[in-house]
Amino acid sequence: MSTALFLTYFFALAFGALLTYTVRKKLLARAIMDIPNDRSMHKEPVPRGGGLAIMGVVAAGLLLFSPVAFDGTLADPLNFHWAMPRVSSLILLLSICLLVSVSWLDDKRPLSPALRLAVHLLAAFVGSFALPDTFLLFGGLLPAALDRIAMVLGWAWFMNIYNFMDGIDGLTGVQTVAVVTGVAALFWGLEIFQPSALHHDLLLCALVAGATGGFLAFNWPPAKIFMGDVGSIPLGFLIGYLLLKLASLGFLAAAIILPLYYLADSAITMGRRALKREKIWQAHRQHFYQRATLGEGRPKPVVIKILIADFLLFGAALLSMTNPWLGLGLGVMIVILLLLSLSLSAKKAKKI
Repeated sequence: MSTALFLTYFFALAFGALLTYTVRKKLLARAIMDIPNDRSMHKEPVPRGGGLAIMGVVAAGLLLFSPVAFDGTLADPLNFHWAMPRVSSLILLLSICLLVSVSWLDDKRPLSPALRLAVHLLAAFVGSFALPDTFLLFGGLLPAALDRIAMVLGWAWFMNIYNFMDGIDGLTGVQTVAVVTGVAALFWGLEIFQPSALHHDLLLCALVAGATGGFLAFNWPPAKIFMGDVGSIPLGFLIGYLLLKLASLGFLAAAIILPLYYLADSAITMGRRALKREKIWQAHRQHFYQRATLGEGRPKPVVIKILIADFLLFGAALLSMTNPWLGLGLGVMIVILLLLSLSLSAKKAKKI
């Protein structure tokens, strides 16, 4: 399995970079640009829509690996044969296609928030059937139907968080690679005890991390291309699936810890804006990472701080596998320190 996993990752990395280069040329030729405004974090027009490259690689990988059945163990990783396509992979692919189509339209001409939310809820509902039938997010505290509704609402909310947090060069690319690699490492540890039980989810991790890494080569500050909604929304969907799958295995704490910075920054910022009766879905520059970027004058130091915190959060998630409350407590402390550090950076700004 290890050989197949690494081959998948490097395949996705190479084709992610190649396709991003190609998509960027097409976007420039068609003048599909993100034009700076008073709420933007960039000063020059940048092509928007690089998420098409990421999703193209992921979709191709799902089609390629969906009908592969692994019979091997870690000692014999390439023992596989072709079987019927996996229903879970096809469900994910259907949701991705739905999200990519609508998000691409939104990137070119903004759609109504109600329409976007309806599509996000539909994709989350369809995607929920890729999870184990017996999975209850709240552990039986709610009736099964209410549990499913709450999970779909939370999943759609997570997609939008991912979109809201995609506001500076490199941030969402780094966050995606960090979180997905963390999930993959935890899956890999479980795979050792249950060979082949999680191989398709591991391959999905390799596809997402590799394709995003290829895109990140062009999105690292200063960015030559932006992801756009066509990338951030489907990535939020896929990472939501992987985190829910981790929770379905009994590791809810780890699933909360890995994306904890995104959850905290978005929740605090949206809470502040809601209290001020502002429209929380409108563009702004009030997130911790945005104010820190304004203070630093460039995004790179902010992205590096968040990357270091993500690495530490993986350690907290690993600890939570055996001690959930201790891991959660450590994760909260890491995020508090990160937010304090970003707030200190923000104070360098003359005005926001």
